[in-house]
Amino acid sequence: MREAQSALGPLESAVLDALWSAGREMSVRQTLEALPGRTHAYTTISTVLENLRRKGWVDRERIGRLWFYRALRDRAAYAAQRMHGALTDSGNPRATLLRFVDGMSPEDADMLRSLLAEVPREDPA
Repeated sequence: MREAQSALGPLESAVLDALWSAGREMSVRQTLEALPGRTHAYTTISTVLENLRRKGWVDRERIGRLWFYRALRDRAAYAAQRMHGALTDSGNPRATLLRFVDGMSPEDADMLRSLLAEVPREDPA
């Protein structure tokens, strides 16, 4: 089940994207400078990074007087959370999955079949 606190807003997503693209720990200032447009205040980005830390998406380490942040989860985990949220929010996961699969390329559908074949089935109790 998706918790409301784990949902990410557009700025949180942009900040995570900056961390993923950098591939290293970044200070608040470095994160701010990596964002397109740089129209946000330093304090705003600092707050966003702390919110992401509270939600379990980033961790931080103090080096000297500065905090440096790094992503704890990758883009695939973020995409999977968004897909799970879409299924939950749809009200009809079966119909949503059907439409999703109908729109897949043949290659992606083959990949999905292969991945599903690897998932162990639970014995009905």
